Amino acid sequence: MGRALSPRLPQAVIFDMDGLIFDTEAFYQKALLGLAHERGMTAITQPIVDQTIGLSWSSTRVLLARVLPGNVDIDAFIGAWTEHYNAMAARELSLKPGVTELLDALEARDIPRAVATGSHRDVALRHLTDFALHHRFHTIVTKEDCINGKPDPEPFLTSAAYLQVEPASCWALEDSLNGIRSAHDAGMETIMIPDLFAPDADTRALCCHIAASLHEVVSLIEDRS
Repeated sequence: MGRALSPRLPQAVIFDMDGLIFDTEAFYQKALLGLAHERGMTAITQPIVDQTIGLSWSSTRVLLARVLPGNVDIDAFIGAWTEHYNAMAARELSLKPGVTELLDALEARDIPRAVATGSHRDVALRHLTDFALHHRFHTIVTKEDCINGKPDPEPFLTSAAYLQVEPASCWALEDSLNGIRSAHDAGMETIMIPDLFAPDADTRALCCHIAASLHEVVSLIEDRS
């Protein structure tokens, strides 16, 4: 484990979205594997899919271009992947446990909140609006707001700048290694709530705390109140 989590309340809390607020990471994986199977693209293996978790869309495009045959239209392929994902999410999307309770705890203490996601703005707003969450965040930073996506620190630094708080005084909530790297390099206190994979030793070294769920983060807030 990295440095210990501060005993003080954070000045702001910045949430990842996919795999942290919503069960979307699993849907992205299923959609990509399903599309690859339909098209007989054996180069898209589970280890390749695993690398996309928490990765920016631009970096994901580079990854796919590296493993797929040269005659594949990568942008068209990503578009088809997105269509598969949208159909799945429309039927099955759900909140991760503890999201509402954590937002309630932060609102009760007037702690500013942001979302820092690599998703496109229309997707992020659609999901957040569908669950009546969009108005509960002071800012929503998406792919369109950053030149460099995760694991670059820009999404978290941009969120802190919009909230007008110092990065070091923020808690960053993430579920993936790429997200933890991004938040750590932004100088924030990193809390990992694992989604699809348990953290490895490298990830643990970048975390201030690893929580079993967002309910545990609620307890961390209450303990500091």
